[in-house]
Amino acid sequence: MGIFYNYCKHNTRLTSHLFYNNILVSGAENIPQGKPILLVANHPNSFLDAIVIGAAINRPTYFLARGDAFNNKYAFPILISLNMLPVYRLSEGKENLNKNADTFDACHQILEKKETVLIFSEGISFNNWDLRPLKKGPARVAKKAWASKDAGDLVIIPVGLTYEHFNGAGKNILINIGPAFYKEDFNAEDLEATFVKKFNEKISNAFEKLAYVNPQLTEGTADYASFRKRFQFAVNKKMNAMDALTYLKGEETPNIQISDRKFILNSLLFAPVYFLSTWLTPKIVKQKLFFDSISFGLVMFLWPVYIVLLGYLIACLVN
Repeated sequence: MGIFYNYCKHNTRLTSHLFYNNILVSGAENIPQGKPILLVANHPNSFLDAIVIGAAINRPTYFLARGDAFNNKYAFPILISLNMLPVYRLSEGKENLNKNADTFDACHQILEKKETVLIFSEGISFNNWDLRPLKKGPARVAKKAWASKDAGDLVIIPVGLTYEHFNGAGKNILINIGPAFYKEDFNAEDLEATFVKKFNEKISNAFEKLAYVNPQLTEGTADYASFRKRFQFAVNKKMNAMDALTYLKGEETPNIQISDRKFILNSLLFAPVYFLSTWLTPKIVKQKLFFDSISFGLVMFLWPVYIVLLGYLIACLVN
C-alpha cells in the first residue's frame, strides 16, 4: 500500500473522533485473515460509506466508486492512490461502460492476492433509510473468483450501515459486519442470471438484519424524532452496534432530549475547522448527497494545518 493511502487511513481514524459523535462496530471477528474478502455494503451516504468502513476494519481495502468522480484530471491520481476503482453507469456515458470490464478484472487480480474489495451492492446512493434493488456486479465478481484457482476461497462479508442523520458532523453511526458467506452457500455452476438472483436475495436478506431499513422514515417528522431519541439512548447506554440496531427497530420512544451537546463540547477547540468546512462544502459541490463526504474530507485535511498554525501562534505569544 502507498504512503498516501496509509496516511489517509490513519488520519481518517483520527478525524473520526472529530467528525462523528460515536461509531459502534459489531462483528469485526467475522472477517477472516489470509482469505480474499469481498465486502458488500448498503450505500446511504456516498463516499462517506467507504471512508467509514475502510477506517473500521484493519485490512487494507480497495473501493469501487462512481466513475464520473474520476473524470477530473486532478482528482484521478488522488482517487487511484486511495485504492479507488471506477465503475461507470449508463448515465455517465454509454461509451464508458466498456471500462467496467477493466475494473472487474482489477478486482479479480486483487482478490487473487488475498486482499479486500468493497462494493456497494445498490450501486447508487441516497441519503435515506431505504434499501434499493441490488446490482449484478458483486455477484459477478464472486462467481468469477469461485471459478478460479487463486481466488477460489473467496469469502463474502455483508456490512450494514446505519446513520443517525446526514447533516454533517456530530452524527452517530452503526456498522454491523455480518456472518460470512462461502462458495458452499451458493451453486457456482448456476447460469449467471440464476446465480445473480440467488446471490442478491441472500445479500438483501443480510442487509435487512444488519442495517436499519425504513423507506417511510423522513427527516423532520415525529417518527424521525423518535428514531433519533432511540439512537442516542442506545449510544448513551453503550450498547454494541447489533443491540443498538435491535433497539432502533423497536417502537419505544425514550424520554430524553435530542442533543449534540457532547459533540459540541468535545469539538470547541476545532470550531474554526468546522466553520470553514461547513462554509466551503456547498461551494465545492452542489448536490447535498456529497455534503457529508466533502465536509469530512475538508476536516481531515484542515485539522492538521490548524494544529500547526495554532502551535505556531502559541509559540509566538510565549516568546
